[in-house]
Amino acid sequence: MVKKKLTIFLFSIFILFSNLSFANPNIDQWLESEKSYKDLINEGFEVKSYAISDIEVGNGLTIILFVTVLQKDQEIYECQEYQTIDESVDTLDMNLICKQLVQPYQRGIGT
Repeated sequence: MVKKKLTIFLFSIFILFSNLSFANPNIDQWLESEKSYKDLINEGFEVKSYAISDIEVGNGLTIILFVTVLQKDQEIYECQEYQTIDESVDTLDMNLICKQLVQPYQRGIGT
């Protein structure tokens, strides 16, 4: 009797974890936007969080990553700014992308 219950329990755990392990890598909940920090602030969004990280990539180059979360009511955006700087702290490259939090969707080509 105990053996049967243990077998059923282990089988149930196996089924549960095997279903969870097949995540869809094409599901996303952040939709890219053309908006900038200025656009979002002008629309009434407020900065809720801010973080800075740096990565030394060698040859005297460093990548600095700024991540900002902005919110207005139930709308949330995450903006990521990447700067590549040299030893003189001159900016060599800079990219900014803001993404809106949306219901999960299926990513496709060009999204």
